[in-house]
Amino acid sequence: MKTLNTMILTVGAVALLGASGLSAQTRATAYVPFEFTVQNTTLPAGEYTMSAASGSHDVIVVRNAEAKKAILVLAPSNLSEYKGSQKNVLVFRQIGDRYFLSEVKTDAVRGHIPPSKLEREIASTGRGELVAAVIVPALSVR
Repeated sequence: MKTLNTMILTVGAVALLGASGLSAQTRATAYVPFEFTVQNTTLPAGEYTMSAASGSHDVIVVRNAEAKKAILVLAPSNLSEYKGSQKNVLVFRQIGDRYFLSEVKTDAVRGHIPPSKLEREIASTGRGELVAAVIVPALSVR
Protein backbone atom coordinates (compact mmCIF):
# COMPACT_ATOMS: atom_id res chain seq x y z
CA MET A 1 0.00 0.00 0.00
CA LYS A 2 2.85 2.35 0.88
CA THR A 3 4.51 1.59 -2.46
CA LEU A 4 1.26 2.31 -4.31
CA ASN A 5 0.92 5.71 -2.56
CA THR A 6 4.54 6.54 -3.41
CA MET A 7 3.96 5.63 -7.07
CA ILE A 8 0.79 7.74 -7.24
CA LEU A 9 2.57 10.73 -5.69
CA THR A 10 5.50 10.30 -8.08
CA VAL A 11 3.24 10.12 -11.14
CA GLY A 12 1.34 13.19 -9.89
CA ALA A 13 4.57 15.15 -9.41
CA VAL A 14 5.81 14.20 -12.89
CA ALA A 15 2.46 15.26 -14.38
CA LEU A 16 2.64 18.64 -12.61
CA LEU A 17 6.23 19.22 -13.74
CA GLY A 18 5.28 18.25 -17.30
CA ALA A 19 2.35 20.67 -17.30
CA SER A 20 4.51 23.53 -16.05
CA GLY A 21 7.04 22.75 -18.78
CA LEU A 22 4.29 22.98 -21.40
CA SER A 23 3.15 26.37 -20.18
CA ALA A 24 6.73 27.64 -20.48
CA GLN A 25 6.69 26.74 -24.18
CA THR A 26 4.07 29.32 -25.10
CA ARG A 27 5.05 31.84 -27.74
CA ALA A 28 3.83 34.82 -29.68
CA THR A 29 4.17 35.38 -33.42
CA ALA A 30 4.32 38.73 -35.20
CA TYR A 31 5.18 40.01 -38.66
CA VAL A 32 7.66 42.88 -38.44
CA PRO A 33 7.59 44.82 -41.75
CA PHE A 34 10.96 46.53 -41.25
CA GLU A 35 14.56 45.74 -40.33
CA PHE A 36 15.15 46.22 -36.59
CA THR A 37 17.84 45.91 -33.96
CA VAL A 38 17.76 43.87 -30.76
CA GLN A 39 20.69 44.61 -28.46
CA ASN A 40 23.48 45.01 -31.04
CA THR A 41 22.10 42.57 -33.63
CA THR A 42 20.19 43.78 -36.69
CA LEU A 43 17.46 41.45 -37.87
CA PRO A 44 15.64 41.52 -41.23
CA ALA A 45 11.94 42.15 -41.75
CA GLY A 46 9.83 39.03 -41.50
CA GLU A 47 7.79 36.79 -39.26
CA TYR A 48 9.16 36.34 -35.75
CA THR A 49 8.32 34.16 -32.81
CA MET A 50 9.01 35.31 -29.28
CA SER A 51 9.19 32.79 -26.45
CA ALA A 52 10.54 32.65 -22.93
CA ALA A 53 13.91 30.92 -22.71
CA SER A 54 13.79 27.66 -20.83
CA GLY A 55 13.82 28.19 -17.09
CA SER A 56 13.71 32.00 -17.16
CA HIS A 57 10.85 34.35 -17.85
CA ASP A 58 13.24 37.32 -18.01
CA VAL A 59 15.05 36.02 -21.09
CA ILE A 60 13.21 36.11 -24.42
CA VAL A 61 14.17 34.21 -27.57
CA VAL A 62 13.46 36.26 -30.71
CA ARG A 63 13.54 33.92 -33.71
CA ASN A 64 13.11 34.32 -37.47
CA ALA A 65 12.93 30.79 -38.90
CA GLU A 66 13.06 31.93 -42.53
CA ALA A 67 16.28 33.90 -42.08
CA LYS A 68 17.60 31.25 -39.64
CA LYS A 69 18.39 33.93 -37.07
CA ALA A 70 17.67 33.95 -33.36
CA ILE A 71 18.80 36.05 -30.44
CA LEU A 72 18.46 35.73 -26.68
CA VAL A 73 17.70 39.00 -24.95
CA LEU A 74 17.44 39.92 -21.28
CA ALA A 75 13.98 41.45 -20.92
CA PRO A 76 12.74 41.82 -17.35
CA SER A 77 8.99 41.35 -17.25
CA ASN A 78 8.50 43.53 -14.17
CA LEU A 79 9.44 46.74 -16.02
CA SER A 80 7.15 48.48 -18.46
CA GLU A 81 8.18 51.56 -20.39
CA TYR A 82 5.11 51.76 -22.64
CA LYS A 83 2.05 52.44 -20.50
CA GLY A 84 -0.57 52.02 -23.24
CA SER A 85 -3.54 49.76 -22.76
CA GLN A 86 -2.71 47.64 -25.80
CA LYS A 87 -1.55 44.09 -25.34
CA ASN A 88 -0.37 41.43 -27.73
CA VAL A 89 1.96 43.91 -29.41
CA LEU A 90 5.65 44.50 -30.00
CA VAL A 91 6.83 48.02 -29.26
CA PHE A 92 9.79 49.55 -31.11
CA ARG A 93 11.67 52.81 -30.51
CA GLN A 94 12.36 54.60 -33.77
CA ILE A 95 15.51 56.73 -33.87
CA GLY A 96 15.99 58.35 -37.25
CA ASP A 97 15.42 55.56 -39.76
CA ARG A 98 16.36 52.74 -37.35
CA TYR A 99 14.03 50.64 -35.22
CA PHE A 100 14.95 49.08 -31.88
CA LEU A 101 12.84 46.43 -30.16
CA SER A 102 11.74 47.96 -26.88
CA GLU A 103 9.05 45.77 -25.41
CA VAL A 104 7.13 42.56 -25.93
CA LYS A 105 3.62 42.73 -24.46
CA THR A 106 1.71 39.52 -25.12
CA ASP A 107 -0.20 37.01 -23.07
CA ALA A 108 2.49 34.41 -23.84
CA VAL A 109 5.67 36.50 -23.44
CA ARG A 110 6.21 39.81 -21.71
CA GLY A 111 9.34 41.89 -21.17
CA HIS A 112 11.03 45.27 -21.47
CA ILE A 113 14.29 45.51 -23.41
CA PRO A 114 16.53 48.31 -22.12
CA PRO A 115 18.28 50.53 -24.69
CA SER A 116 21.44 48.92 -26.05
CA LYS A 117 24.84 50.58 -26.19
CA LEU A 118 24.37 51.08 -29.95
CA GLU A 119 20.98 52.72 -29.43
CA ARG A 120 22.29 55.07 -26.73
CA GLU A 121 25.28 55.92 -28.94
CA ILE A 122 23.10 56.84 -31.93
CA ALA A 123 20.78 58.93 -29.77
CA SER A 124 23.66 60.77 -28.05
CA THR A 125 25.58 61.68 -31.21
CA GLY A 126 22.61 63.50 -32.68
CA ARG A 127 22.61 61.29 -35.80
CA GLY A 128 19.00 60.58 -35.05
CA GLU A 129 16.43 61.57 -32.51
CA LEU A 130 13.65 59.53 -30.99
CA VAL A 131 10.78 59.81 -33.43
CA ALA A 132 8.10 57.58 -31.96
CA ALA A 133 7.11 54.31 -30.43
CA VAL A 134 6.04 52.02 -33.25
CA ILE A 135 3.56 49.28 -32.35
CA VAL A 136 3.30 46.02 -34.29
CA PRO A 137 0.37 43.71 -33.41
CA ALA A 138 1.07 40.06 -32.61
CA LEU A 139 -0.49 37.69 -35.14
CA SER A 140 -1.03 34.86 -32.71
CA VAL A 141 -0.34 33.86 -29.16
CA ARG A 142 0.02 30.16 -28.33
